[in-house]
Amino acid sequence: MNKLLNSTCFFWIFFLINQSAVFAQSIISIDTEGVIACPAKANQIQAPKFIEPECQQSSVYKVDPQNREIWLKANLKVSQAYLKRHQPSALYVFGKMSSEVFLNGVKLGNNGTPSFFNEDEFSGDMDARFYIPPNLIKEGDNEVIVHASSHHGFLSLANPIHFIGISEYTQTGDFFKRDLLVSICLLGAMLLGCLYLITLVYKSEEKRTSVFILLMLASASGQLFLEISRVLFNYSYPLHDVRLIAIVVLSIIFGLSFLLFSLHKFACRNKKYWFALVVTLVLFLVFWITGFDGKSAVAILVPALFSLFFSAKKYTQMRTSESLAYILAFGLFVATILATFNNFNSMYFYYIVTIMMAFLVMKKTNEFAQERILRKVEEQQVIKLQLKLKQTAQAKPPEKLQLNCAGKVEFIPVNEISHCKASGDYVEIFMSDKRQSLYSGTLKRIEEQLPDSFIKVHRSYVVNMDEVISIASSTKGSSGGGVITLKTGDEVPVSRRILPYVRELIKGTNTSD
Repeated sequence: MNKLLNSTCFFWIFFLINQSAVFAQSIISIDTEGVIACPAKANQIQAPKFIEPECQQSSVYKVDPQNREIWLKANLKVSQAYLKRHQPSALYVFGKMSSEVFLNGVKLGNNGTPSFFNEDEFSGDMDARFYIPPNLIKEGDNEVIVHASSHHGFLSLANPIHFIGISEYTQTGDFFKRDLLVSICLLGAMLLGCLYLITLVYKSEEKRTSVFILLMLASASGQLFLEISRVLFNYSYPLHDVRLIAIVVLSIIFGLSFLLFSLHKFACRNKKYWFALVVTLVLFLVFWITGFDGKSAVAILVPALFSLFFSAKKYTQMRTSESLAYILAFGLFVATILATFNNFNSMYFYYIVTIMMAFLVMKKTNEFAQERILRKVEEQQVIKLQLKLKQTAQAKPPEKLQLNCAGKVEFIPVNEISHCKASGDYVEIFMSDKRQSLYSGTLKRIEEQLPDSFIKVHRSYVVNMDEVISIASSTKGSSGGGVITLKTGDEVPVSRRILPYVRELIKGTNTSD
């Protein structure tokens, strides 16, 4: 199952990255840097002469119709090759505004009703097209005049006008379909990942990391859907503000879920402190940055940077290949955000999101497979405990355990060991006098060398039953396990399946004493 899932993920990644749909239409934009914009006067019906003192020449991307009425004039140069195509043409106006459009002095139509007054404006669509009669376009320079206003939005965008130009007559959504197939494939892959993670959350005992990955994947799916919604639906321009806010909110959810995953995965101390710090920093930067691409980017970048730091810190402590894999994955993710910061939510971002989500899902799948194996081991451990309950506890003479770590050989008395804890490729050994040692090997291997007084009570812990003071049901989480308190004051978790037998064993040991 794991091999099939991994192969499927790699196939989709390879397929999506190699997709490069070609937008076959010929597109001619206005001269974006030679636009002349004039503020309108109340009840002004005719276009100005564009030589008035208040008129200014600027880039079309700097022209701002928000909360006012304007007129703008631009030049559009049409080539002879375009005219020879003999295809119906349309003038496209993409922007957060209502508009009235003229080509070479002839009115093409209205997108809503622009007005000097808020109450007189009728909201237009975010993306509009206007059919151009064939005899109206001429070779060379063509004059485009746009009468526009934008009173009904509640956000102030830095670049409210996105595009003005001509192309073949088609649906406005078709204009953005260059990456639609790839986007839908990515969205489908993400939604399948969400369904798979829901099953993992249901079946897995360790649910929190699965929930955090699920939240990341669900929020990324929502972001991508909102990105392609402009292709699928032609909405009025005030809804564009709602769309932008929703993308930012989903970015915050993604980033904070990413942070929670890392805090839990790498067992960071002071989790609440780190989480509060990052939330404060993210919210401050989101409100401080003006552009919405920047807001979305920083909402994910800051938690990603902290996650990279946590994974690097874990690697310096454990030096495991798993920690290194997370460093590489998180580092690539951070580098992609930085590289696309000025054009965030581009397809490159969703490529890397899909790749990283595939990495996390595959890691979680492998962990789930290991969890199933450990369940079988626990079942065998239960059998061992059942047999041990039938035996009389007998004192063992002190033995010594040989530890090999980093080229150093150490011999420690077995009866001085309180408990052992699996930690990556090593086992931490805790002594009754609070000393600690490190064993280079697996918990299973060291368990085989210990006498019968040592019992594996959890997949990561082996306990010297002679050091146990008490056992109680756990009040944390919903796993139904327990907690053993040792003479050293340390607390060790007990698996739910093994808990009843450990209780009986401790009870029997106390009775025999």
